[in-house]
Amino acid sequence: MESQVTYGYNDAWKAIIRPQRDIYKEEDLGLKSFLLDSREFKRTDLNIKNERGLILRCSFFEPVDSQRAAKELPCVIYLHGNSSSRIEAIPYVSLLLPSDITLFCFDFAGSGLSEGEYVSLGWWEREDLKVVIEYLRGTGRVSSIALWGRSMGAVTALLHADRDPSIAGLVLDSPFASMNRLTEELLNKYASNVPGFVLSVLLWFVKKSIKSRANFSMDDLVPIDHVGSAFIPAQFIVANADDFICPSHGVLLYEQYAGDKHLVKVEGDHNSKRPNHALSTIYIFLFNTLMVSTLLPGHKLQIPNVSKLAYPKHVIPPPVSMIVLDPKEANLEEVEDEDLKKAIKDSLVTYELENEQSKFG
Repeated sequence: MESQVTYGYNDAWKAIIRPQRDIYKEEDLGLKSFLLDSREFKRTDLNIKNERGLILRCSFFEPVDSQRAAKELPCVIYLHGNSSSRIEAIPYVSLLLPSDITLFCFDFAGSGLSEGEYVSLGWWEREDLKVVIEYLRGTGRVSSIALWGRSMGAVTALLHADRDPSIAGLVLDSPFASMNRLTEELLNKYASNVPGFVLSVLLWFVKKSIKSRANFSMDDLVPIDHVGSAFIPAQFIVANADDFICPSHGVLLYEQYAGDKHLVKVEGDHNSKRPNHALSTIYIFLFNTLMVSTLLPGHKLQIPNVSKLAYPKHVIPPPVSMIVLDPKEANLEEVEDEDLKKAIKDSLVTYELENEQSKFG
């Protein structure tokens, strides 16, 4: 039993603050200059220092200056999961840029190519996000900002949301409600045959180890305590077969979230490619909450048809075909693609909420 407990202890704290690091090469980010829908876009790589003095490796995807629809454009900041990196955002370049929605992604400290030894599943990552937002606000090149986070990135967005009401929208894919609860679930998974009183001792050691290594307390990392004071429109996504962060975490956060909200349940596990209808729904949600058509007159909602889009890792996919359509006026009988039809139907709730908000300024 001693060896089993030791094994469970080591696996538990490493799974939390030192998962496998996603190491990649700069060329994996794709071309620095590329075409989408016959327009030229660029990728700018840059470094930002966080408040702990660690360098964050970042990438900013936007139109070239000669083809910008405006000096300031809407922006989505993509926040990756643990054991991942900014590479995770690459498939969404061609999803967002044709609508003049820029994309900023970066490696959290302790992840990818950024400096730092440990991650914290949101605790220190929210401070990384803070300096990134401050940087973008200072460039004079972005207008509205939305956050799209997965797993650790979704928790980071939640922890930031209640202190920054200027954020336009949140896409929250597979967040957890409480780190203590998540850790207990991990311990039960890695040391399932260990008696309960031993697991309690094990949890105490895991907490102590995380505190000494990553300098934060698990007891303080409770996203559910933040949702009651967050009012930014949010779209929650949970996967039914997620065995790392159980879907019940996301459902609980959704139920207690104070702002306008929408829950999307999808097939798959924690790291599965999200189904086409979910990606289309995310796009519609971001277009509306970022107020693209208001900030960029003449821009109509272009619902992406992603049914044939592949998502190979470390490769920018081909341009997404678009369907120009107002979802509120969509005749679902005329839409042949079932995924697209579901996305339009799912988006109507959010679309109507945005229209109601606009009536009151």
